[in-house]
Amino acid sequence: MRGSDDTGASGPATARAVTAWSGIPLRDYFILPLLSIVTVVVLFIVAEAVTRVVWYEHEDNACVIPGDGYQIKPNCTARTKSAEGRWATFRFNECGYRSNTSCGPVPPGTLRIAIVGASVSQGFNIPYEDSYFALAATDLGRACGRPVDVQNLGKPGSSPLYTYRRIDEALALKPDLVLMLLAPFDIEQQIDPHELAARNEAARPPKPQAVRETRSLLRRLQLLITESRTVLVAEHFLLQNRDTYLRLYLNYGDKADFLRQPFTPAWKQRFEDVDLIMGDMTAKIHAAGIQFVVMPVPSRAEAAILSAPHVPPGVDGFAFGRELENMAARHGAAYVDLMEPFSKIPNSQDLFLIVDGHVDSSGQKVMARALTRKLLDGSFPAFSGCALPPDGGNGRAVVTP
Repeated sequence: MRGSDDTGASGPATARAVTAWSGIPLRDYFILPLLSIVTVVVLFIVAEAVTRVVWYEHEDNACVIPGDGYQIKPNCTARTKSAEGRWATFRFNECGYRSNTSCGPVPPGTLRIAIVGASVSQGFNIPYEDSYFALAATDLGRACGRPVDVQNLGKPGSSPLYTYRRIDEALALKPDLVLMLLAPFDIEQQIDPHELAARNEAARPPKPQAVRETRSLLRRLQLLITESRTVLVAEHFLLQNRDTYLRLYLNYGDKADFLRQPFTPAWKQRFEDVDLIMGDMTAKIHAAGIQFVVMPVPSRAEAAILSAPHVPPGVDGFAFGRELENMAARHGAAYVDLMEPFSKIPNSQDLFLIVDGHVDSSGQKVMARALTRKLLDGSFPAFSGCALPPDGGNGRAVVTP
């Protein structure tokens, strides 16, 4: 009977056995992991609070009208700041363009440049005075001895198709030339074939906003982590190393395939779509008696490859620019080469915001220098007779290689 009683008390006996064997009470097997989880959560919350103060971010542009698309309030000023960058003031004129001047008739004796494209065209989160277009306008004005007015129609998230549909808007400004910037991330989203076929139809009204997604708790936690400032700061320091950054970026798959040769079918299709759009765009601009300039802007990954001493097999940092240069030549558009200047700068990936990926203020100077040099090469009648001294007139060596 005693043996039977001992067997019946198996629960307490087992607990005592576990305690005796490990020296840890059974409850601690639950409490200790829970304490570890709570500690990690508390540390994450503290880190998030600190990074949100030290790495402050304010990317909500008060001039953007809520709703579908990216519509701008006329005559509006706003300040923005990316976590990795400086405060930038955005001033939009009466047409909603990022310009310090009116979009009205061109003043006598003034040269005008209309810029179209997406965020790289707009100088996203870059102070106006540091932007490539403000720097270029200042140097061109000095070279020509007359004002150079820039009307920047760039809107973040604009696809090449959306940009094409705004060409008539740009031409109505009566510019001397139209400039379009393109970065790899501007064309990585596949264009709907039906939308492409209807590119010359009147712009369609915005589609009603979809019903807001109901997110699961797991999805909310995932977004909380991936969109946290702590993770951004960790990525910032991790991706400073060029080799680590390239190794991780080249594993992106389709997103990184514009760097590989030969191009994948998906990227061939993207380039074919852009080629079709660029052809129609050039025809419209030339029909108005205006010159068209295309300026591809490298991504941070491209810049890292262009300036790297050793490149992985099958990877070509010049491929994207070369493809767009061939398109421009086919359609008779002018081309500004940015790949070569970035390839000559050691560690040129440092001219970009590390996580954000846009060109920073230092890189804007490289862009301005290349653009200024191209517009003063004698092939643009509007800028004939313009010349800068060797140091650019202000010590920045704007037109020297």
